[in-house]
Amino acid sequence: MTTISTGPGASELMALEFDEFDRRGRLVTLSWEGAQHLSQTGLVEVLPAGRDTWRLIPSGAVGSVRVEGLSVRVLPAASLGLTQLFFLLDHAADDAFLSSAVPARDDDELWSSVAESMARLAHQALAAGLLRGYRRVDEALTTVRGRIRLGDQIRRHPGMTIPLEVTYSEFTPDIAENRILRTAAHRLQFLSELPDATRRRLAMVDARLSDASLIPQGAPVPAWTPSRLNARYQDALSLADRIVRRISVEVEDGHAASAAFVTEMPELFGRYVEAELSAALDGRSGRLLHNPVVNLDSGTEADGDAPSGRHRAPAGDGDHISVRTGLVYEVDGEPVTTFVPTYPTDRRTRAAEHYRLLAACTALGVNRAYLVYPAQRRDDFPQPRRIVHTDISIVEYPVDLSGGPADSRRAIVELAEHARTLACAPAARHRTEGRRHAR
Repeated sequence: MTTISTGPGASELMALEFDEFDRRGRLVTLSWEGAQHLSQTGLVEVLPAGRDTWRLIPSGAVGSVRVEGLSVRVLPAASLGLTQLFFLLDHAADDAFLSSAVPARDDDELWSSVAESMARLAHQALAAGLLRGYRRVDEALTTVRGRIRLGDQIRRHPGMTIPLEVTYSEFTPDIAENRILRTAAHRLQFLSELPDATRRRLAMVDARLSDASLIPQGAPVPAWTPSRLNARYQDALSLADRIVRRISVEVEDGHAASAAFVTEMPELFGRYVEAELSAALDGRSGRLLHNPVVNLDSGTEADGDAPSGRHRAPAGDGDHISVRTGLVYEVDGEPVTTFVPTYPTDRRTRAAEHYRLLAACTALGVNRAYLVYPAQRRDDFPQPRRIVHTDISIVEYPVDLSGGPADSRRAIVELAEHARTLACAPAARHRTEGRRHAR
């Protein structure tokens, strides 16, 4: 445990750091309320170990939590800092966030970097004034406005002429874009240890957007669509949307009782690889199938004196051995190869995935598959493994995430090019009699 000074006159912050696969844990002193806040984040297991003493053990997620003067960080095993994880991985292929918008100096600056970036981007977005739009309003009024909802009028006010149930469109700043920006700024300004200048700028954004309603903690985030009208908002919205979805701040007596950013690394990595491969491979007669189920068997062996190796179809359609195949690249209706994103990165886990890929290749009738995982070192490189007594090769394909979105995306594009090369080589595919897809 280390101590971080937060400035003259401020209380010291105790910092505790874990590897995501640490199962020994550490002892800390916390009140029951603080332990409850920490447990509810899902970042660590909080086990009692004495009076106001608790053992913290990572629960499988990664992230950062602050509660009662204690900072708990669980770092991913993929050589990624939390700041990089938040801004480099949490994006879809068609909605990439520009990492240059977040000037994080190091991982200890996660909270202040997020807050400062939000304040700066929001001020830039609002410099030309508030964005307004039309919003549907259903309301009961004493005068007619818009159109009367006759069904609701009869059901709610039978035999009465007023109030009138009406629907109208209102040109207002209370739209999804402003609600998301205000909610992000409002939550962040309660974080402790923020520079005063940053806190003031967030409060100014909050006040400027006071006509937009706040999104309650845990409520669904309203959808927004990039367009010409909200172009100047888009950088700020990309960050604000992630803050509202992924950062929770519990406020008590005007101060943050806890702040948490927690995410599941396997899901995050799998979604990232899937989105990037889809963007690179879909189209031009090819498409990426998302985990289709394929039958490994073609039937059951015939009884009696049937020659060895002869098979007949099973009695029922459901009587098959099915295999989940990962992300299958298909060209002109024929499978070419398959990709399986895997996390964590230890060799034992990768060995287990090899067995799954061997079955998938056999069922699909392809002779190459890719096991995609986060690189542990910058000098990691793809390693093909030829399976004995077969013509199948499984390629261990590391993706270095520590260099940022551009480098990791370049690695995925190179992987897609390998798949296209296989599609152009007929010998790289072989047919398996009786292969059946259950999509």
